[in-house]
Order: sequence, then structure tokens, then C-alpha cells
Amino acid sequence: MSINQDKFGVFWYNLPEICQWQAADFENKAAEFAAAGVNIVMTFSCTHFRWSYYPWRHIINEALKKMVKACHNHGIRVVEHHSSHLTFAPHSRRDWDALKRKMVIRNGSLDMFPGLREHLAMGDSEIAPGVFLSDCRQIDGRTGQPATTGYGGYAHCFNNPHFKAAYLKTLEDVYAAGVDGIMTDDVQYFGEGHACTCKYCREKFKAETDFDLPVPYEWYTFTGNYSNPAYIAFLKFRVRSTELFQRDVNKHFESLGLKLLRPNYATSTFSRNITGYPFEAAADLWTHVFQENMFSSVIRSAWPSWSCDAMHRSAIARKYSVDPMSMFYPTRYDDYYFSWALSRLWEHLLMATPEGGDLNEVETIFAEYEKHHPRLAGEAQPMAEVGFLQPRNSMDYAFDPVESASRPFHVWLQSALFTNTRASIIFEEDPLSIWQQYKVVAVAGATMLADEQLELMKQYVKSGGKLLIFGKFGIYRPDGSLREHPEAVFSFNADLVDFHPVEKGVFAWQNHKIELEAVEESCSLSNISGDCQVVAQSCSGEVLGVSACSGKLLWLAGGIVARRPAAVHYGVIVSRWGSDPDKAVPAPAYAADYIKNYPGRILKAFINDVPQISCSDSRYITSCYCTGNDKTILLHLVNIGKVLARPPETISHIDRFENFMPNAPANAEDVIVEFKLPDKNPVPQQVRAFSPEFTGEKSLSYSVEGNILAITIPAGTFAGYLGLEVK
Repeated sequence: MSINQDKFGVFWYNLPEICQWQAADFENKAAEFAAAGVNIVMTFSCTHFRWSYYPWRHIINEALKKMVKACHNHGIRVVEHHSSHLTFAPHSRRDWDALKRKMVIRNGSLDMFPGLREHLAMGDSEIAPGVFLSDCRQIDGRTGQPATTGYGGYAHCFNNPHFKAAYLKTLEDVYAAGVDGIMTDDVQYFGEGHACTCKYCREKFKAETDFDLPVPYEWYTFTGNYSNPAYIAFLKFRVRSTELFQRDVNKHFESLGLKLLRPNYATSTFSRNITGYPFEAAADLWTHVFQENMFSSVIRSAWPSWSCDAMHRSAIARKYSVDPMSMFYPTRYDDYYFSWALSRLWEHLLMATPEGGDLNEVETIFAEYEKHHPRLAGEAQPMAEVGFLQPRNSMDYAFDPVESASRPFHVWLQSALFTNTRASIIFEEDPLSIWQQYKVVAVAGATMLADEQLELMKQYVKSGGKLLIFGKFGIYRPDGSLREHPEAVFSFNADLVDFHPVEKGVFAWQNHKIELEAVEESCSLSNISGDCQVVAQSCSGEVLGVSACSGKLLWLAGGIVARRPAAVHYGVIVSRWGSDPDKAVPAPAYAADYIKNYPGRILKAFINDVPQISCSDSRYITSCYCTGNDKTILLHLVNIGKVLARPPETISHIDRFENFMPNAPANAEDVIVEFKLPDKNPVPQQVRAFSPEFTGEKSLSYSVEGNILAITIPAGTFAGYLGLEVK
């Protein structure tokens, strides 16, 4: 664990910084970042859609150059961040009003450059001799016309050689400013998943796959047809195209003799990759992997889904030996502190920014704590009790990707979260040795699996691992063709009965008996044969789950609510770009109790072991980590009491996080945390508690019985966040 840990900040350069600031102004701001403990800044700007400001790029780069010089004076590296290809294209009064609001929020103006309005309305930059930006637009397969984006503009194609060459040329001007890194944002296809079908994509797709992309009047018999190999090939082609573009950025700057930081982020990866985003495909390029916890997502509703995505970033970071990070958009002390606490819970680095500015004044308050208590970050081992197989192919290339793949996966991930079960992510390409790091592996939503993956599951169980499967699994091969009886690899057969209502039932596992609620959309099993035993049934006798392989395999085909939004907690969107960003909206359905009491209890019963960490008070979410040699063990507690709302409550961006306000009341009663010590770990000599809420450290009393460490946190210790170090 390095005491000189990277700390990211966000340096906004907008109208004042670009058009008015002098060197001294940049120097003062750089000093602020240094005082807040920042050693890397990532640039954000009202000119993020840089192609819309193409005629003024030299002015923007001149400001960037001043910023870089000032930051370097304070030992701060600069990562330039901008959209690689998106533009604004306002056509209506509504478009112009929306763009004006965005510029105001980002401290910019439609008049910040002479002629900017006219350029946004009618301009079409010549990006190479005889080549105009409009020649490079992504084409929507439905219409044969330029694809539009959700940002009120156009996108441009990564397979267009003129566009790629022009973009790399603009990057040379950015590099000349002395930047230390580059984040080429938005490398995605737009048009709601129907782009790109420009002539370059058509030619390249034909050359690579021998398939032809259809013309517009044939498009609707093509798109969404997961049984058509050409459609599957098109989806994969888009990811290869964006991946190659990102790799070409690296090749280009390396050819110039540069070695640059390349942080990159994604929002939720546990959904259909409708844009062909290459976050995982090009993951070996990224020097930091992080998640953007969206600006317009209401934090109160979003934090459970963010917590699950955090497992993914951590797993990617471990795979490539880099640091994971999370980005939030707090605006006050209390939502900053809650965001900060989540990042500590996940062992992520933190990057926080309100739109248009910074929170350096608040970050400075936490800087001293960070100095004395650095994060494990990329060195963190999650001490996971269960590994979850990410059903990547099922979410991207299989029929019904949301309800049959993504949603069930979220339900079971959140069952681990809400029961304080330590978990991590397994990737589909991971070998058996990775699976064997986990005593239990959960497979939920994996409708598409290769034969090799089914064989790997069999070998995992034969080697002593325990495998929990939920719902449909392996019914598709990677080419989209159907597979019958994937369960046969485990020496039994059953017919999978497709979604239908099932009555209440019972799950019986060893000495556990869990009553199940009725489910409107559930699979069940019939015509069962071979070496397996029924472990879950509805009251009418429908089989919902079986066990096989001497109790090492549990296939729960149904009996759990997993096919509707109310089954999980997700981020409610209230646009902060609109005219009423602070409006209150109805809270979504409260799912945490169901998740804990049904999939959560089933998961615990199947693990059937002493929990890695547990807490006497259900208001606290916990986590624990060690380094590879087990010498450093960190435990985290975050108070989520009163954070998740229940209907008919409302939620908004301005809701206060009561336990994270300055001088919030501390815990009224003792809290007991039990932690299972690693094998061969010596008896702890000390347990120390830390929090930004008090100065220094507190030694806590504890007891050890066998390999269980019981820690007492006295009443009055903390309100929002507490870190524990076991030595």
C-alpha cells in the first residue's frame, strides 16, 4: 500500500478559464488542488464536445497549456478529457434552450467565441482537404440517414479513415500542451443501437464476416433477431471497431514517443452494451478503471446498483494490476461525505465534482485523513465468499438481455450486498484457477454459454466448488443457436418450462427451510431424470429447483422475483439539465427486504459457512479487505439508515444524508462486528478505529474465539463512516 497514492481532482476549464484567466489564476487553482491532496487532475469543460468548437481549438489548447504548466509546478499531472466525436446540432427552440441551460450549468456561454452560435447552427468544419465533418457521421441502419444522439447532435464513425486521421491530428495539438494523459470519451455507436451503416462500415463488415448489412427497408427483419448469425456478427463488429479505435489512439501517441495515462470509465456495465462500448474489450489499455456514478441519478436510490458495479471495476483492476476508482457528482458536504464513504467501502480511489466547478474546500477537509489512511485500491483482496459470473455474452448477444440476463444478475448481486456477503466478479474468459479462488460461484442470467464454459463449471464442481445457478442458463451457444439440456453436463436432465405464474412454495436445503412467495414470471422444471434431488417446489407441486453433484450444485430455475424493475434497487433519473433539477419524484419500490429474505437467505444457506463479516445492526453495510500477504486487514462500515426511501416517500437531489451531516449524532448503542480471520493468521494484537468524524484513532476492545474476531464499537463512536484496521 503506497502512502503516495493517486488522488484525482477535476479541473474545469470553461469560459473564464479559456477566455479570461491568466497564468496566475491557473497557478492559484493548482495550489488549491495540491492543498486538497490531488496529484492528478482530469479536465472537464463546457467545450467537452470538442468538434463543435473546432475553429477555436487553438484557443482552448492555449488555456490547457497554461493549466498544465501551473499543475506541473505543484507536482500535479494533467489528463485531458473530451468527447472523441460527439457534436451539438440544435435545430429547434427546445434544442437551443437545452444547450443554453447546459452551458450555464457548466459556466460557459453560447457567445464565448465569436460566431459560435452560427457555427453550431450551420457550421461544417473541413477536417481534411475536401473532407467535411458531416461526411463522417454515423449512419442509422433504419433510415440511411445520420444517427442522432441523446445529446441533441451527431456522432461520427470510428471506421471512417478520414475521421480517424483528423482526430489523431487534433490529439497531436493536445499533446503539444504537455498533458500527461488522455481520456478519449464517448467511443460508442449511437442511433439507439442501429449505427453504423456508413459505406466504410459496410465494406469492413463484409470483408470481416462475409455478411452484408441490410438496406433500411430490410432493417427491421434484421435488428433484434438474435437467431440470425449476421445480426450477432454486427453486434460484435461494433465492439471490435470501437476497440480498434482506442488501440489506435495508443499506437499513435506511442509512435510519437509518449507514454500517457489512459484512465477510462463506464457507467453500468451490467446491462446490454447497446453502444458497442469497448470498456472491457480494451481494458488492458486503461491505467485506471472507474465508474461514472451518473450526474442525474438520485444517489439515495442508485447506491445499491453502484455498489454492485464497483465489484466489476475492482475485478478489472485486479486483472490488469491497476487502481479502481469511482466518480461522483456531489454538490455539498453531506452528499460528498456519503460518496466518499461509499468509495472507501469499495476500496476505490475517489474523483468528485459538481458540474462546472469543484469541491476543493470540502475535499481539503478530508485530505489530512487520506494522507494518514491511504486506500488499498488496486492491492485490495475482497476476501470474497462468492464469485458471480458476469453473463457478458448473454447481456450483449442473446435474446431478452434485460429480463433474462441483466435483471437476474442484479438481483443476486444485491442479495450479497444487502446480506453483507463478500462477493466479487468472475469474467467469462477466466480460467478454472480463478473460479477455484471461490468456495461458491453464482451463475445468474447466463443464458448464453460456450461448451467450454459448461465443461469448466463441471470441472469446478468436481474440484470441490459449490455452484449456484439461477434461471435459464446455457440455452444459447455464442453463435445464437439453441442448445438443449445444458444441465446434462452435470449428469441429469430436466425440461425447462418457460415463464409462467407460480404459487407460493418452499426451498429446503439441508437444515434450512425458506418459504417462497408467489412469482408472476417464473420458470420451473419437469420430466426430471438422472442424479438429482428436488429442493424447491411450489404448493401445487411444480419443481422450482434441484440439487445435484452430491449437493455441490443448486439449480434454482424459478421461485424468485427477478424479471421486473421492482425486483432490484436502481438509480432513479431526475435530469439536472432541465428547468427543475431539484424536483421530488416518487421513490421506487423498496426491494431490499425481499432481496434479503429470499435470494439473500438462499445464498447464505448454500454457502453454509460462518460469514466473513457480520454486523449486529442492520443499518450498516460492511466490507473487508486484505492485501495479498494478509498483513493489512481493513474493515469498513457505512451507515445506510434512512438512505433508501420507501413509497409513498419522495426523493430528490437535494435530500440530505442525515448521518453524514456535520456533527450528526453518533451511534446510540454499541455495535458488534464479527470477522472471520484468514487461515494461519495470528491472533490480532490491536484493532484501531478511524473516521473523518474524529481526530486520530481509537483502540477498540475485542475478543477472539476460534477464528472469529468480535469487535465492540462503543456507543458514541461515529455517525456515518468508520474504518477499522486489524493488526
